[in-house]
Amino acid sequence: MLGRVDYFTELRLPLNFLPNHPGYTFINHTHLTKRRFKLIVKSQKGCVLESALLVLGVVLAAWAVLNAAYTCRRDFFDSRNIRLLYGLVLVYRTGNVKAAGRLWKALTPLFAASYALSVAWFLIVIVEGVAGKIHGGGGLRVLVPGVDITGLDLAYFIVAVALAAVLHEFFHGKAAVGNGVGVKSFGLALAFVLPLAFTEIDEKDFAGSSRRVRTGILAAGVAANLALGLLGLVFLNTATSPTGILVTNVVPGSLASKAGVEPYSILLSLNGVELRSVDDLRSVLSNTSATSLNLTLLTPEGSTRSIIIERNTTDKTLGVYIMSPPAGWLVRMVGVYLGAQLVKAFFWLYLVNFNLAILNAAPLFITDGGRIVFELFGERFKKMALAVNTLSLAILLLALAPLP
Repeated sequence: MLGRVDYFTELRLPLNFLPNHPGYTFINHTHLTKRRFKLIVKSQKGCVLESALLVLGVVLAAWAVLNAAYTCRRDFFDSRNIRLLYGLVLVYRTGNVKAAGRLWKALTPLFAASYALSVAWFLIVIVEGVAGKIHGGGGLRVLVPGVDITGLDLAYFIVAVALAAVLHEFFHGKAAVGNGVGVKSFGLALAFVLPLAFTEIDEKDFAGSSRRVRTGILAAGVAANLALGLLGLVFLNTATSPTGILVTNVVPGSLASKAGVEPYSILLSLNGVELRSVDDLRSVLSNTSATSLNLTLLTPEGSTRSIIIERNTTDKTLGVYIMSPPAGWLVRMVGVYLGAQLVKAFFWLYLVNFNLAILNAAPLFITDGGRIVFELFGERFKKMALAVNTLSLAILLLALAPLP
């Protein structure tokens, strides 16, 4: 995934190409995302490692049980088109995809437009990443699930990836059938913990179709992820409050912990400054020399409370995990805790799908975008298509390369 995010310190984004900078903005949507999802955290690497090892142990045990069941009941799995490959990849394959209505054929131009928009986003992010590296602002980096992101956020990420993969391949299949191209099968897979999906298109039918149809089929998956990402973004912008900062957890022994700040409290003001974003909080903590901080907050029970926090002038953080609070209407429906979890879930839905859209649209040989470039240039200009893919990959690697 490509982009920048406004988290800092330990909680970072999975499989994400991110600039090496303490504050990031995803996919050039600063005004939409920069004030919404931010964390001030302290490193707890020991706890993260212990949790990661525990999760790894549980997952390996589950796969061991599955392998034993597959060995003992192979006929049961085969009769249901389920196969276990290499001991860590579970595959389910369906039959032919049913015929699609005229709508899927009519949507082909929209799929192409979504592809073009995603390519433009990719180029903007890559250029910004390279420029940041040149000017000392940091390049892009890859972050890994289970290492850089854990807990419920990892679960939300996996669900978002599963939805993204299934919808992506479903759109490929329906776009193909809607344009008269056969689809041999559609399938789902689980590779260790990563959910996957695939569509097996009849290559003979595909090769015999027009260039417009082939391009539309390839672009359909990108359009699906772009649409799902947009859905997540719309929810985020209606389900979060522009005022206050929600505390999702408190670091033991921190200033906030000693002052009695509880998880799922909403920070309203600090030293008389209304808190609307992490920038407001960071500004007050960094720019005041006062050793006493007057913090006004809304408790999880719904009462307003003011507390005095005593600190050293060297203390620049409160020691809390924070995010923008859910909007009032969402809190009234499901409460603060569930509202915050819904916001997180849709955040990952937005992030994963927008990043997959622009990355898969990029001309990088194995991506849909790479194949589309070859389709657009045709056999006659195949070398030019090869050059475009090579140049795009080289620029991406340059943006990802570690700083000297």
